[in-house]
Amino acid sequence: MKILNLIQCLNLGGMEQASYLLMKETQRRGITWQVQSITPSGSGKEIVEGLGIPVADNPYVGKFGYKSHLSLKRKVRHFSSDLILVTGPTLTGCLSVRSSSCKKILGVHFCHQTGLPNFIKWKLFYALFGDDYDVIIYYSPFTLEEAKQIAPQLQHKFYLIENSVQRCSTATESEKKKAREVLGVPIDAFVIGNAGWLIERKRFDIFLEVCATLQKQIDQNLIFLIAGDGPLHDELQALSVELGIDEKVRFVGWQRSLDNFYCSLDLLLFNSNSDAFGRTVLEAMGYGIPVVASVIEGGTDSVLQHQSTGYLLREHNVAQLAEYCRSLMRDRQLYESFQNQALALIHSRFSMETFIEKHLSIFNQVVGLD
Repeated sequence: MKILNLIQCLNLGGMEQASYLLMKETQRRGITWQVQSITPSGSGKEIVEGLGIPVADNPYVGKFGYKSHLSLKRKVRHFSSDLILVTGPTLTGCLSVRSSSCKKILGVHFCHQTGLPNFIKWKLFYALFGDDYDVIIYYSPFTLEEAKQIAPQLQHKFYLIENSVQRCSTATESEKKKAREVLGVPIDAFVIGNAGWLIERKRFDIFLEVCATLQKQIDQNLIFLIAGDGPLHDELQALSVELGIDEKVRFVGWQRSLDNFYCSLDLLLFNSNSDAFGRTVLEAMGYGIPVVASVIEGGTDSVLQHQSTGYLLREHNVAQLAEYCRSLMRDRQLYESFQNQALALIHSRFSMETFIEKHLSIFNQVVGLD
């Protein structure tokens, strides 16, 4: 089976990483992939090319990419495939595949977001494009329920495939030592980290404020690790100076593999205004790293269960987040309980095998091989 993956971008965010894993694992099951990025290539292009998958990108000029839409449409027509998987709904992407006679699947990785303007926007989107797709896949129960409220007439096309992780074990002492050497982190430090786009929605400012609170309250060698990049990089660096923790903060940029990042951590502190699932949370739990999080809107609670597999707030309460972090730092029994509960949940529900088998089942169903 030949599939064209029309992906929103080729970067190193959660949506893209999930897509790279899907292509890598299904290649071994007989799927031949081709990739067309709607936007100019990022660091993910090397990953896709390393899998031996043909990949092309496109300019993204004008509002919603309208000035480069015809170029994208021509490139999509160039590919020969049995199925088109649209990874991340965009206006120009959905329009570019509309005239194709191929079977089509839409993958929705992010929140629809609350509020009347967003509700109307998505209502219109599903009305215009919903009938173009044989199946629409959602990657968290939260986004699936949002879609049911917005477009109930399309429910028969909706499928849930929760994201997966490749690892389900804690880092060994030798793994942790090696990882910290690579990232330049002291082996004797307690390391708190987070990873993702440095954008407003991801609230790395809250991360830094909590870290500054902990630095004042705890007489311990603390290091604060940030993996990722984005438009707020310089602003966040300046904030770390303002908070007096710049010597403790390590900005390590995008990591092609996050293995060293996760193996270095003792605690993940995750903050976001809106996240469909929180892949960073899921991955950290797969490494047995306890998580303290604040997410105002989204489906993070489907994996991070408050006071069972971690701590989760529905508001960005800096004082409370710092208190939860301190609790895990001083109570080893609680720390290990969260570790064990998280690993058990990952093992039972978020395996890579389940993720791949569900996709293959849908692919075969859509092209008529079932």
